[in-house]
Amino acid sequence: MSRAIVALFGAAMALGASPMAAAQQAPARAARLAADPQEAGLTCFYAAVVTGGGKTEALAEASWFLFDLTRQQTEGAPETFAEKLEATASLPPPNLDTLAADAPALLPQCASRYPLISSKRVVTLPSDAFARDMQCFALTSYLAGMAESELEDSGESPFGKRVAALADRLAAGLSEERAKAAGIADEAAMIRQFSLALRDISPLGNPMKVLEACEAVN
Repeated sequence: MSRAIVALFGAAMALGASPMAAAQQAPARAARLAADPQEAGLTCFYAAVVTGGGKTEALAEASWFLFDLTRQQTEGAPETFAEKLEATASLPPPNLDTLAADAPALLPQCASRYPLISSKRVVTLPSDAFARDMQCFALTSYLAGMAESELEDSGESPFGKRVAALADRLAAGLSEERAKAAGIADEAAMIRQFSLALRDISPLGNPMKVLEACEAVN
């Protein structure tokens, strides 16, 4: 997953500070969100990152669009979710030249097309303890790696510390005995389960609300 995390962050931050500044200054354009799922998902991801001012929390929340797109692309092979996410995260925005100016007009359309991203409803996690812990671990370790990629030269952010601490607690509880009891016999099976867990938890709702749910039970 480390390569996927780096690809996700690198793709998001490739726009740099100047487009974000331009997005704050430029008037909203009459931009329309594409009907094509891949173009729409990538556009919404980048628009959310640009308007998020470079904050790690904004990037974490925006990653939901990539998760959603990748789930669609891996319906026939869900175990390839993590691998496909890496490839999806490395794709450039479809409208790089106009994204900064278009973002304010696109975000309301993204919220309408994908209501879960803006939903603040309470998230219900799986009742099975192992499935729940695996899903929360997959999400928090992914977000922790994303935060580390952003802050590798400047220390840890409060958000990075928050998700890393929870990922560590969850990892400590995911013992070899629990894994074997769940039918996971080797490292390859665990990697596959991690990919499936990340795929399964990401559609539950807004990523920050999912994180809150994971914290509440851990």
